[in-house]
Amino acid sequence: MDARTRSISVLLATLLLLIGTGRISGADAADFNVVVKPGTTMFTPQEITIKAGDRVIWVNEDREDHSVMSSGPVLEKTTVGVERLVIDTLLHPGASYTHSFHEPGTYPYFCAGHVQMWGAVTVEQ
Repeated sequence: MDARTRSISVLLATLLLLIGTGRISGADAADFNVVVKPGTTMFTPQEITIKAGDRVIWVNEDREDHSVMSSGPVLEKTTVGVERLVIDTLLHPGASYTHSFHEPGTYPYFCAGHVQMWGAVTVEQ
């Protein structure tokens, strides 16, 4: 390998490393997991606060289906937030669902099959 090829290889490896660690990206977005743990009927954590542009990943580690449904003040499928968020997702065991939040506001959600399961994502600027 000549010096030029080696330099290009080192540069590419460095770029890939920086991208993989999140030090180079289009935004400073972060991921936040909300998990349904085995044998429970709750989202953990139940309430989270994130920044605009961050992503929430709902993960079903339980052995039964759960859903993530957005809700408004009267359990509508559409929230009152600026994004008019609509989530109606069934999570089979082992499945996940990701949503990026871009507008500040509070976004409540629940599991349609287990009314005691609820949560809220608060998005700050």
